[in-house]
Formats: sequence, C-alpha cells, structure tokens
Amino acid sequence: MKYSEDNITELKRELTDDIKKEIVAFLNTKGGTVYVGVDDEGALYPPFADESRDELSLKVSSWLQEAFFPIPSDLVSFYFNEENALVIEVSEGSKKPYYLREKGPKPSGVYKRSGTSIRKCNDDEILKMIMDSNRYVFEIDISDEQDLTFTYFAKICEEKNYEINDLLFVKLGLKNSKGQFTNLGLMISDQSPVAVKIAEYDEAMNFKVKKTIGGSLLKVLEETQEQAERLNDVSAVIDGRTWKRIETLSYPGKSLREIILNAFCHADYFVRSNIKIEFYREQAKITSPGGLYKTTLEDIMKGVQTYRNERLVHLLDKLGYIENFGTGIPRTLEAYEGTDKKPAFYDSDNFFIVYLPNLNYHGPSDQINDQINDQINDQINGPISDVGLEILKTIHANPGVGVNGIFEIIGKTNPKVTLDIIRNSIKRELSDLIEHRGSRKTGGYYAKANVR
Repeated sequence: MKYSEDNITELKRELTDDIKKEIVAFLNTKGGTVYVGVDDEGALYPPFADESRDELSLKVSSWLQEAFFPIPSDLVSFYFNEENALVIEVSEGSKKPYYLREKGPKPSGVYKRSGTSIRKCNDDEILKMIMDSNRYVFEIDISDEQDLTFTYFAKICEEKNYEINDLLFVKLGLKNSKGQFTNLGLMISDQSPVAVKIAEYDEAMNFKVKKTIGGSLLKVLEETQEQAERLNDVSAVIDGRTWKRIETLSYPGKSLREIILNAFCHADYFVRSNIKIEFYREQAKITSPGGLYKTTLEDIMKGVQTYRNERLVHLLDKLGYIENFGTGIPRTLEAYEGTDKKPAFYDSDNFFIVYLPNLNYHGPSDQINDQINDQINDQINGPISDVGLEILKTIHANPGVGVNGIFEIIGKTNPKVTLDIIRNSIKRELSDLIEHRGSRKTGGYYAKANVR
C-alpha cells in the first residue's frame, strides 16, 4: 500500500500523545485517517512492527474513553492492516467542539485540520462550533440593539404597497412573537452593521475605486449592485466583415449580479468580516464570510439549495430581489458558455470566494487575428452610430461613391436617413476612416489606405 499525507490523511511513526490532537482535529473538521507505523515519506517504520498490538490497542481504547470530550467512541475505529500499520479512522463529529479533556474547550485543547497539518482554533471559532452544534440561528436571535429605525425598509415597502405594522415585522422575521427585534431586524434597520467593501485596482495594484457601503442591508445590496454594474465595462468593436457592432460585457449576462446576490444571501453575518468585491484587470473577486453551508460545491452546481439565512432569503424574495433562488451559480456558469474563460470557486470554513474572469481582458499571450477589425477600431476615437456603420459599409462595397449614391443605397432600407444626416456622419464620425478623392462634383469617398 502507498501512503501519503493530505487533508484527510496523517502519517505517524509511533503512537505518541500528539496523535490525540490529530484525532481532535479530524473530529472538528471533515474526518480522516491516521496511519501509525509509517514515516513522513510514506515508508513503513520497522521498529513499530515490534511493539505489542495488545498494548497499542489498550492505549487507543483508553484515549477514546478518557482523553476527549465529548466522548467520540462511535466516531473513531481502529485496526491493524495487512502491513502491520495501525489505522485510526475518524469521522466528523456532530457535537463540536471536540477537545482534549485535560485542556478544556479553549484554544489549547481545540484543533482543526488545515491542509496537511493541524492548528489551534481561536475563541470565535470555538464559539461558532458551540452555536452550530446547538443549532443556533443568528438571524432569529434577539438583537442587542432594540432602538432601531426602518426608514429605508419603509421606502421599499411603500413601493411594494406593503403596509408597515407589527404583523409584517413578525411575518418577515424582523421581530419575534414577543415584539423584540431580531438580528435580522437589526440588519434591515437603518442602524445595520452590515457593510460591503468595493475596490477597483489598476495594473500596479493602486486603487482606482475604494468604497465602503453601509446602512440597511437592503440599501447596501442595491448600492453594491449599482456600483458593480458601473464597473462592468462594455467593449464595443466593429466586425470588418459584417459591419456590425459587437458589444461584450466584461462579466457576461447576469453573472456579476447573481454572484453578489448569492454572497448576501449566504454570508455568515455572525462572523466579524465584510463581503468584499474587488475588480482586477483580469477578474472580479467576490468574497463572503462563511464557507458553504451544509453542502458541497458539486451539489451547488446542480442547484441544490441550503439556507444559512432562511428568513433573509424569504424577505429578499418577498421584496422582489430574488428570481429563481438557488440557481445563481448554475446561471453564472451558463453566462460564460461559449467563451474560453470560466468562473472559479474556492470554499473554506471561513470564506467562500468566486472569481469571475474578465472577458475583455487580453493578456500578453492573446492574439488578435482579424487585421481589418484592428485597423478599423484603432481609428475610431469615439462611438460610431448605426448610420455611420451603414455609410462605412457602403463605401467599402462601393469605392468612389458620393453622398447621393450613399443616400440611394442606404435609403432603400432606412427611410429615415437624409442627405444632411449622411453629411454630418461623414464629417463628425468618419473623418479618420474615409477620404474624399476627386472634384466636389464627380469625386467620391474611399476607405483610407490603412483601413482596407
């Protein structure tokens, strides 16, 4: 058998007390296996084979009853394999945090797996484990702040023709049945601590845009979407073969909107961190606190829905912010179909990150093969109208054509065009692309030499 370490496998030469920390870490993470009697290189450690199996088994059995809390007897099994290595298999526990009994539920006794090693958990992580194990739901807990106002929420309700009263607050989860504001109520209020950081960087990683948006979660969501859309640049090029304008959003379809909305719906608002939206030249990065909630990336791709903030999702749905909830990531992937760039996703215990590639970014290795398109678009200093495109197309198809000839050709499909419109377009839009040759009476227009 070949042995190697990874995020769910640990190799140890001997059965030392340090292995207790490894067991705790696997219990608090995703489970895993410890192979004892194997060195770091994956080779069997011969001296271990000489140790008494009975003594080793007794030691592990004793640990399972005395060293850990809660007692993980049904989560840990062990045996000796055919190569005489001691195999300790650990399943993820449901009563976290698991800790070394002698240390207690504090950083010195609570561990988590991180890659191929373990680390101590901090106080916030331990508290989060306790809350999750007790099925604590942040959004329904009573807010520490009860002196709240709802000016922005009232504005939205007025637009939706919803009457503001205590019944609505209770139905939406902003108050509990005793009339106390919940944490969801706090997030929707004008006093909300929710904040989103938005940044755009230039190629030297200097800030072009740096903003923090705060206030009611509804206000933050709307302003974040608006700011992000302003940063979603559109490139417009002219196809020299079809003479059609081709516009490309940096982030196609509703991909940017869907991922931002997804971040708001699934963020862990108990965590002391902010949603962050960062625009680099080559991609946008959207980071939300809290990893995937009781699901996997594979399931998310299939449209599986899980709810960390069930009442928030219901409220956003009720107010019309959400369409087809649960399809955000699949729809984002669909938006990139037919392109050579794909979104990427990263999930950890503390953050979920989405990378959206910029379709308008061309790195050093990108090659633009259509020289006609290059030449035409390099010459255009500003936007060109549809009429201008028709004139340009006509001149390329009919070198030497005059204004009257252009009018006759374009007028067949565009009855609104006039001679004055054609003259103005030639003067204001096409002067860098075409030139007049010959006399004013008998001459006509040609594409310039470098735009052929």
